[in-house]
Amino acid sequence: MRNECDKIIDYFNDQLTEEEKKEFERHLENCEECQAELEELTMLTDDLPFASEPVDPPKDMKDRVLEAVFAEEQLDSEESSDLEAPDKTIVDLDSHNEESREPGKAHPTPHPWIIRGLVAALTLSLLGNVVTLLNQDETTEQGQQQQDITDEVAERVQLKGTSVQANATAALIQQDNKNLLTLQAEGLDQLQGSEVYQVWLIKGEKPYRAGTFVANQDGEGAVAYSLEDLPEDVDWDSVAISREPDATSETPQGEVIMSSNL
Repeated sequence: MRNECDKIIDYFNDQLTEEEKKEFERHLENCEECQAELEELTMLTDDLPFASEPVDPPKDMKDRVLEAVFAEEQLDSEESSDLEAPDKTIVDLDSHNEESREPGKAHPTPHPWIIRGLVAALTLSLLGNVVTLLNQDETTEQGQQQQDITDEVAERVQLKGTSVQANATAALIQQDNKNLLTLQAEGLDQLQGSEVYQVWLIKGEKPYRAGTFVANQDGEGAVAYSLEDLPEDVDWDSVAISREPDATSETPQGEVIMSSNL
């Protein structure tokens, strides 16, 4: 189980769940060591700009951030530098707040491990911002690629049937190197039980399934079918709609209600 004292950095950065936060606060009431460390963390970061608006990083920020992360691995073996270069930001911060300290009040010296932890946390935070910006750029590029896809209607026909009310329109759409068949129908009769409307592509006496749909309460239905799903070298020249007893028909079993050449 994770020691409650180990959660102090996550608590300070508001990274705990509500339940973990309440558990740590109960622990904090009786742990003088955590109380002192939390006070030091608060004092060290009073002037850090955590609420700044995100901006685009310089082009060389990624390299500098990665170098800082790799350099962090050498901190433990370079004790002489713990209170020098890595702590320069903290020292400058103390001198900046010199005038605001109360006369005669001692300022506690932060533990080196706290300073190293803050440097590591800030470095990882910057790295996370860089990764987020890179992901946003990738998402934008993908969205642009999708926008570049152009649909073109190659052919459109009105299906003819025996019913005066029902009508349907079929369209052959070219989408880059792909072809789609779309069909929209209205004025259809309501289906019973497991009945469905089945779209067929037909050449002579040979039908091919090209989508199944049902009608809504207004008698409207639609289907979109990728012609890439047809068997290779399939030739067809007409489209039809039939009313089938279920969705398993491999050939028309029910009444063909509308059809047209395409």
